[in-house]
Amino acid sequence: MLVGLMTGCYYDVVLPPDPNAPPQNVSFSGDLQPIFDTKCATTGCHDGAHAPNLTADESYNALMSGGFVNTAIPTESILYQVLQQGRMPPTGKLPSSDIQMVLDWIKMGAPNN
Repeated sequence: MLVGLMTGCYYDVVLPPDPNAPPQNVSFSGDLQPIFDTKCATTGCHDGAHAPNLTADESYNALMSGGFVNTAIPTESILYQVLQQGRMPPTGKLPSSDIQMVLDWIKMGAPNN
């Protein structure tokens, strides 16, 4: 008796952020701040050492008052551009799903939610 075993491969398809997609609901404190906490507001980076300060108590005001967010033309936001281009964080480009969340949040009007 010959038993054949079939195996398959699973590949994650990683799509780049879609600037034309309708925005999904994103929470600044629940979705974005955890990304900033682990990838950006680390010692010597955006913990107050470099602008914008992305620590939990300062991040929203720092982004909004520092010119990093452009709700009129979201794709021209400095925050989105540096993430999309992979210039930040220096440890490696964020997953496209995280970058899409940032863009969606800006497209929603960048609420402090």
